[in-house]
Amino acid sequence: MKTFKKISLLIIALLTILLIPNFVSAKTTTVGTDEELRNAIEGAEEGEIIKLTTDIALIKPIEISEKNLTIDGNGFSITRNAENWTANGSNATLITSGIKAKVTLSNVTLKNSPKYGAQAYNGGYLILDGVTANDNAYGGILVNAGTVEIRRLSLGHNGLEDSNNGIEIAKGKEISDAEGSNQPKLIMNGSLTSTETNNVIYLATNDNLTEFAVENTDNTTNKVLLNGNKVVVTDKNNNVIFESNDNNKIQLQGSNYAKNITLTINLNDKTTKVTVQEKTTLTKEQLISKIDLADLGLDKYTIVDFYTDKEYKSAFDFKNEITEDTTIYAKLKLKETSTNNEKDKTPKTGIECNIDIALFTLALSSIALIVFKKKAI
Repeated sequence: MKTFKKISLLIIALLTILLIPNFVSAKTTTVGTDEELRNAIEGAEEGEIIKLTTDIALIKPIEISEKNLTIDGNGFSITRNAENWTANGSNATLITSGIKAKVTLSNVTLKNSPKYGAQAYNGGYLILDGVTANDNAYGGILVNAGTVEIRRLSLGHNGLEDSNNGIEIAKGKEISDAEGSNQPKLIMNGSLTSTETNNVIYLATNDNLTEFAVENTDNTTNKVLLNGNKVVVTDKNNNVIFESNDNNKIQLQGSNYAKNITLTINLNDKTTKVTVQEKTTLTKEQLISKIDLADLGLDKYTIVDFYTDKEYKSAFDFKNEITEDTTIYAKLKLKETSTNNEKDKTPKTGIECNIDIALFTLALSSIALIVFKKKAI
């Protein structure tokens, strides 16, 4: 018994050690002024959350290096104090995730910057999760030889009055000249919306940008893809919603965009459409799985095969890539139905029979027991 108690206590101790870190939340500090925000960043612990309690107007740029922290806007905004603003040399961006930093901006609006709302600088990592950027003089977000991960980003108008610059991809001269300079990278891991359609992504043409990489997570709603010398953003249905400028002087890395192709399927007097990506190959089973016969009122039928002609003479070749909108014909047949409605007269066997026998035996046993008791009396 004592041994059992010792083992139980040991298991509880081990589980406590393993599980407690999962329940310990990151330290949270609340701030309401420019000074409080800077002090909190300066003294931030690993993974600390700094939460705003009101709108904050900055008197100079915030530059974060070698820190892993979150600035939670809590629905408020970070902007420039127009009457008392001093740039840091050439940097006039509101918030910079710099060298060896990983900064998450969440639930915050970045606006009225004399340059950009936020930037990832020379290897810095910037996560945008519930961020709105608008009315920033040069652009909304700058990917300046760093990495920007978009989880939820909403862009308004940014840039000069007669143009727009949502997310600028760049590499400044001072980065190129520095040892171990980094490549700018954009990761889509959620959603990107914009009130503007022009230059939602802009590939810089007047700096030292030579290469740029894009990446998409498995569950992202929007995707960022390559299309020739451009970058495009697609919606969940693979339709292009934003397109960058053309820059043939840089090397692009990432997945290529494949446009949608429409397969028009004729089924007797019904028609349905199936969308696939360009150069896709399908099997017959895959195509059948994309067609809802019940929705078309054809639930009494099954699909036999697919043909390129309505006379069903030329079978559709599933080995070929689909490169253009195509019309094909599905041959149907009625499902086989049973006409035997007679009542099953087969004697009961198996479990049901065994249950009946058991009940019958129990009844006989009860009667015999009663008779035996009466005789005994």
